[in-house]
Amino acid sequence: MSSTFIGGIAILGISIPLFGLAFRTGHKNYEMEKRASNIKRKYDYLSDVLIDKKYAEERKLFSYSNSLSRQYEGLFNKSYRLESEIEIKKYFNMKSGSLVTILISLVIMTILLPAIAAGRMSIGVYIALVSAIFNLIQSMSWQLAGAMHEFARLKEYLKEFSVFMTLSEKEGASDIPSVDEKFSFESLEFKNVTFKYPGTENYVLKNCSFKLDNFKNYAFVGENGAGKTTITKLIIGLYDDYEGEILINGKSIREIEYARLKGMISVVFQDYARYFLTVKENIVFGNLSSVNDERVWEVLKECGLFDTVKSLNDDINTYLGKVYENSVDFSGGQWQKLAIARLLYSNSAINILDEPTASLDPIAEAKLYELFNSIKKERFTIYITHRLGAARIADEILVIGDGHIIEQGSHRKLMENEEGIYRKMYMNQRSWYVGACNAEQ
Repeated sequence: MSSTFIGGIAILGISIPLFGLAFRTGHKNYEMEKRASNIKRKYDYLSDVLIDKKYAEERKLFSYSNSLSRQYEGLFNKSYRLESEIEIKKYFNMKSGSLVTILISLVIMTILLPAIAAGRMSIGVYIALVSAIFNLIQSMSWQLAGAMHEFARLKEYLKEFSVFMTLSEKEGASDIPSVDEKFSFESLEFKNVTFKYPGTENYVLKNCSFKLDNFKNYAFVGENGAGKTTITKLIIGLYDDYEGEILINGKSIREIEYARLKGMISVVFQDYARYFLTVKENIVFGNLSSVNDERVWEVLKECGLFDTVKSLNDDINTYLGKVYENSVDFSGGQWQKLAIARLLYSNSAINILDEPTASLDPIAEAKLYELFNSIKKERFTIYITHRLGAARIADEILVIGDGHIIEQGSHRKLMENEEGIYRKMYMNQRSWYVGACNAEQ
């Protein structure tokens, strides 16, 4: 057996464990990076709390900056230690490759010495051969082992990416709602809908059934956690892993192209977003292809912001939020009115207002409900509210309890049931106002 063959076997025999070590280290580093990312997510959030304007008042009032700063520092240091450990392991993995390189080179030099003694190889050829083999092994130990390390690490990321790619995508899940001008809303129906949020065990809705017809306003009321906002999320298609059926005009929303479904519905959520863009951009979101300044001014007037915006230096082109030069900030009530203006501008057939008046004063709240009551023949509206006095303007009220509809009817009809849940809730809220008035007299 030739010395060259033996040398080749030696290179292969020692390199295989080296590659195995690199592969194993790559997998471990992925697990450590995953742990580090969870820590980083926490200290990134704490960083937002410490510097974001919306937390400024409570940050100053409760003096929690020092406490959160210590938490942030601890998490940052923990993340830094993990990342340093990852880099150190990678370094020692590469250095172990260097030791293997030296060992292999010594073995090959020893194996080839008899060939020189026997005169089958000159010293010059010996030196050139050893140098070439050393360079080859050096390349294998650093570059190939490094490549194996990265392959093992990225392979784990690819596994999670593959799982993500297998998730079903909504048909027509475009960012832009597709408005069907010919669509005419007739009814919205839940048939035995049962639902729980992903990763939880408790069902929010249990065999929930109801039917809502056009040309009426409806209000959903109930205790916190009863499922009112969940119904909204199901209607707009944020979740489709429910049992039962949700129908619009008798057709399952699962069969409606998602972009078209979004074009049918507008929502003002109780946790509406504040966009630090211009007044106009805040209103025309989702309708950028058909911006109409005249219509923008109309909805501003309808929601009570006309005079406020008119007084701004650049009126509807004024930037909001104290992050730009010459920008202005709105009060909580004004931001909420702006969210309602966005809904009005959309001109969708189905409108859902989830606690839409939480930041409004009583006069502005009354005007808003009068507005939607006056346009109910043009726009089907659902109110979700805790204020039962506001629910009175709805044509029908649906009371949610234990995951389904437990009472339904007009305010007058529900109040006639002396043992009814709605009557008890209403009288309880009413007592606060009546009691306060009596106390002042």
